[in-house]
Amino acid sequence: MSKYRGDCLPPVLYQFLAVDTMVGVVSTVDEDDFPRGAPMSQFYAPGNRILLMAAQNKSATYKNAVRSGKIALTFMGANNLVFTIQGEARVFKESMQSNPNLGILAVDIKEVNSNEACDVVVTGGISTQFISPRWQQLLETWLAELRSYTLEDIKA
Repeated sequence: MSKYRGDCLPPVLYQFLAVDTMVGVVSTVDEDDFPRGAPMSQFYAPGNRILLMAAQNKSATYKNAVRSGKIALTFMGANNLVFTIQGEARVFKESMQSNPNLGILAVDIKEVNSNEACDVVVTGGISTQFISPRWQQLLETWLAELRSYTLEDIKA
């Protein structure tokens, strides 16, 4: 991805996150104004100015995002797909139908920056490995639920 700074996902990111997901670091601010980061992997872009993300609804990350409304997402992927999204988080669903322990946050995108360096190319990013086929199946179920929502659903 070439250098980019804007208030929406550039086409290459939007097209990717509309059909795929990647592991990113979700950063929030705790009650003492300290930054907190956690890896997450369930993201979906129903539009170029909004992301949906599934998160454990009892986690510190979820609670911090809901309390402060502030969130930053940092991604590193192959082909130099390196970027940060800053946005405002709000609860879209307190519990997912497919997992009551996961909630869905809607992230209204305020700024997107590519973070690629001028002297190196990122050829791989953060990756995960499933401990069993069952966990992979569960993740795919949760992502399918995320992807079932439209912009109209989120605005309603």
